[in-house]
Amino acid sequence: MQLNVQFPYENDSFIHKYIHHDPSVLSFYDYDLTDKDSASRYKELMSKTFEREKVIEALHAFNKKFHPSERAYQQIERLKDPKSVTVVGGQQAGMLTGPLYTVHKIISILLEAKNLESQLQVPVIPIFWIAGEDHDIDEVNHTYFYDGDHSKKIRISERNDVKTSASERYINTSEAKKALKEAFQFLYETGFTKKLYDDLIDDINDEITYTEWCAKILHRLFKETDLVLMDAHDPNIRSIETPYFTDMVEKNGSFTSAFLSQAAQFKENGLGEPISIEESNAHLFFHEGDQRFLLERTKTGYQEKQGQRAWTEKELVEEVRQGRLQLSNNVVTRPVMQDLLLPVHTFIAGPGELKYWGVLKEVFHCFDRCMPIVRPRLHLTFITRKSEKSLVKYDLDLKSITVNGVESVKQSLIEADKTVDEHKVLTEAEKELKDWLNKVTSELTPLGKGMTPLNEQFKAKVDGELKTFEKNVHDYLMRKNETHLRRLDQIEIEISPHGNWQERYLNIYPFLNLYGEDLAQKSFESILESSLDQVAGSHVYIYL
Repeated sequence: MQLNVQFPYENDSFIHKYIHHDPSVLSFYDYDLTDKDSASRYKELMSKTFEREKVIEALHAFNKKFHPSERAYQQIERLKDPKSVTVVGGQQAGMLTGPLYTVHKIISILLEAKNLESQLQVPVIPIFWIAGEDHDIDEVNHTYFYDGDHSKKIRISERNDVKTSASERYINTSEAKKALKEAFQFLYETGFTKKLYDDLIDDINDEITYTEWCAKILHRLFKETDLVLMDAHDPNIRSIETPYFTDMVEKNGSFTSAFLSQAAQFKENGLGEPISIEESNAHLFFHEGDQRFLLERTKTGYQEKQGQRAWTEKELVEEVRQGRLQLSNNVVTRPVMQDLLLPVHTFIAGPGELKYWGVLKEVFHCFDRCMPIVRPRLHLTFITRKSEKSLVKYDLDLKSITVNGVESVKQSLIEADKTVDEHKVLTEAEKELKDWLNKVTSELTPLGKGMTPLNEQFKAKVDGELKTFEKNVHDYLMRKNETHLRRLDQIEIEISPHGNWQERYLNIYPFLNLYGEDLAQKSFESILESSLDQVAGSHVYIYL
């Protein structure tokens, strides 16, 4: 593997300001990305207590279901050390792990854990949580494959009108098998295809939820690393969180006010509104009958958003404390819950997460916590050997292709191949033809009223023929450069599919099909062993 590292963001972007210590942005966070702040965060964590033994037990129980490597168990055990801390990040339970950025976030977590352990000289455990409480099935039941020429949406068909969490939603085996068959028939067969397909079929032959399937695949992809997985909706984890949830109910008014105040300041500073503002939102969900419902605050306590059920604060606290009602977090309370549960030194964030964490500092403070260090994850783009050859052949700039695609390159290539400016010729011809038409029809009009429709029909016919001829000239130029244009299209569907960064659109399996199941692990090792400067938020192009 060869690596090419670039920084993808403009100087006036939020993430650029954050990484370069701009006070107008950093004021919304507790810590900066400096060694000094890293030491300060560690010192703060050492003053806090955590339910380490209970968390270890829960992590063992969850991970052992997916046959991880012995290294994962060893990492879990290291949490017993009161000096140990964690590097944490998470994502939804996407189909076949979802877009590539899930894999990239895990690689970023593993890298930061290694770097931080070297810096602090204490155990640092890499933990990736799967957002098992999320209930929007249409966000996780599909992904996108590509075959080198085209992309294809792969989806598990099922009803989406129930709000069952991903950790409680069992995959429809027959529909999943149909989706896998469609996906792998779309790919070219290689020496890796059969095993990849057979392993996935074996996964779903047994009853399995979206969260479990995602976890099983991730442990295969990172089987020789230190990765520890956690289901945010694991009943064992929820049991540990019970007192934290009751605290969130009792402090709801104060932390919501703190959130609204900081969100307003964030917006006033011209930084936008990364989280939608609803003053009645309690930022908690409750679960009932395998479904998930949003809680709202009222003058007398709490109610389900649609008003079907209501509680006083005291009643809700007691329901949660006695285990009769299960709560889960939303985007505002999940970061705090993560910090109450785990000794989080560093949170690995995507670009969107980095921004919305900027409105949460005062929420953390309501629970006597500072925000962890928030470190932007790495962006990765895989470059296949075929695309690498085309990039060299056409002398293309990777950053430009990632952001803008290849349309301007295609136009430049066609223009360079021309010996005649067909646009100028056709435009002049069209003007001369229209002048002639106007002259002829004007001179024939005195023949009678019947000439008017004949003139218009003739003009329309000539205009149509002219447009057809222009299209034929354009199509000829396309055919003449077909080989070049096809190669450029292949680059675009791989690097910038449908105007998206590769990591935001494509799934990892088409790349595993070409380069093997250990691709993610090799990518991590290659970056770890490289001498490249791993600046937070950098874009690493990996030549395969």
